[in-house]
Order: sequence, then structure tokens, then C-alpha cells
Amino acid sequence: MTLTIYLDQMKWIDLARAETSHAEGAAHAPALKAFKRAVDEGRARFPLSAAHYLETGKQHDRTRREQLAGTMMRLAGMYRISPPHVIVPWEIRRALIEVFELDVPLPGLAVFGEGAAHATNQPSLRYTAPTQFAGVMLTREMRHQLEEVLSSKFEMILLGELPPDGMPEATRILGPAFKDLDTRFVDEQNRVGGWAEKLGRSQLENLMAATAMTDIMAPLIVAAQELQVPLESLVEAKNVFPLLEHMPSRWVEMKLRHLRQSNPQKRWHVHDLNDVTALAIAVPYCDVVVTEKSWSAMLNDAKVPTRYDTIVTRSLEDVVAMLETSAAGAA
Repeated sequence: MTLTIYLDQMKWIDLARAETSHAEGAAHAPALKAFKRAVDEGRARFPLSAAHYLETGKQHDRTRREQLAGTMMRLAGMYRISPPHVIVPWEIRRALIEVFELDVPLPGLAVFGEGAAHATNQPSLRYTAPTQFAGVMLTREMRHQLEEVLSSKFEMILLGELPPDGMPEATRILGPAFKDLDTRFVDEQNRVGGWAEKLGRSQLENLMAATAMTDIMAPLIVAAQELQVPLESLVEAKNVFPLLEHMPSRWVEMKLRHLRQSNPQKRWHVHDLNDVTALAIAVPYCDVVVTEKSWSAMLNDAKVPTRYDTIVTRSLEDVVAMLETSAAGAA
């Protein structure tokens, strides 16, 4: 059995420190060794998401980005998980078909795929060999060989945001381009918290459902029109929660915000956007998720992972133990 294991950014940083013999990474060296062995033996795969590209891009130091990307590429290779803007429309369509019992086929969904092109749903983010080089036309076989050799190098450049030698760091894109999204997310969650205080905590669950539906209303309306589902039925009280429950990533996203909003003393931080976005996809679609202590505790206390037979933990060592058990069972 191959376990699909999602690591949040801080866990990747811990492993990168172990890879580079950093003092703070010494404790994680055994885990890194076990993960490499499990990957090489086909017992584990470690998908990266768009969130990992964004978080890595926030690191100002090129050397650290390169070291982190190198560790990620060693374990993850080209394995990637689809972004929300691919998964959510599919989940919406499935929810409408199932909740309203429509006799309509549901197309398949490729949750996992290769490289940044899959992680961001941008086909152009893929290395394509030129048709000619130095005036010589390249055969299809030559181009195929080039792509096999250079695709991972191209991916390393994208993941680590590594400008070519001699080009300034100012040419980087991902880190600087998304710096305002985090702040806007925090502001929005603080506004929602203010609404909860006015309405009363007893209305928090309904408020979370309302904001979750608002976030997806545009694609929900498009899908409903295509499937000839009356628009007014989308907001009927009896349908709201069933619809969300049939959208795994949206249900997890709603629960994550609900759990955090349930504790008004717990402040929202700028890194929470990527955490919520990534966990909402990882929890329902991966076998194991390793994340920070607070998210792990909240998710497990609310029994969110059990809904999807997923294990959520804060500990890399827990994953090592799972892999050892899996290996022993297969022997």
C-alpha cells in the first residue's frame, strides 16, 4: 500500500534543515531517512500543492529557497495535488447531482498530477523542448529525451523561484505577487468574527455555512444553471448543509474556520490563508496530513479526519511509525 502524505510548509522546512545538517534539523534526520526509503520503495508519496510554491516564494534568501526546493523535489518528485479552483467546481457539480438526485453523469477528477502545471492548473508551467536547436531540427525522440531530463530542473526553478544567475531577486513573481492576499484574508475573518459577536455564538454554525456558500456562489450558480437546478433551491435551509457536506474541501474549509472562530481569543495570522486553503484539500484527499499543533488538535477534537479516513498529526515521527507498520505488514 502506498500512503499519500501531505506535509505542511513547516514540516518541509524541518526536513530541509535535516538535509543540510542544520542544528535545528538534527531531530528530524531519522524521519528524512525513513521518508527517502519509503519513497524509493514505493510505499509513500508526498504531494506538493500550490500553497507550497507560494510559501516557498515568501522566503527572501535564495539559498534557503534552493535548499528547501531540493528537499521537496527529493521526496515529492513531480507529484502534485490539484488546486481549489479545479477541485471545487467538480465538487459543486457532484453535490448538485447527489443532493438533487439528478440523472446526470459526473466526469472524473484527476486530483493528483505532475508539476506546477497541475498544482496551479496552468499548462504553460511545463517544460517543452524546442523544435530546433542551433539551427538543427530535433526529432520527436530527441525532444522527448530532453523533456525527461530537463522537466525536473525546470520544476526546481519554479518551486524555488530561482532567477537565472545574474538576474536580480526582484524578478521573482510568486512571493511578492501574493503578499496582500494573506492580509485580506485576516481582515475578512476578523469581520466574520465581529458578525458572530453581534449575532451571538449560537449562530456561529449558520454563519460559517452562509459564508462558505457565499464564497462559492458564482460557480455554484453556473453549475446549477447547466444542470437546470432552480437557483432558489440553492439557499433553502434544508439544502445548504447537505450541499456543503457533499463538497469535501468546502466542508473541511468551513469546519477549519468554524473551529478557529469558536475561540475568539485565538487571533488570525497572515499564514492562516495558506493553511486553511491547503488543509481543505489535503484532509479529504490524502491518507495522512502533518500540520502544526493547533490545526491538528482542532481537527482531531472535532473528528474531522475520521469523516475521510484520514490521519492528521503534528508529528513526523508518527508518520515514520505508520510507514514501519505498513512495511512490516507487507513483508
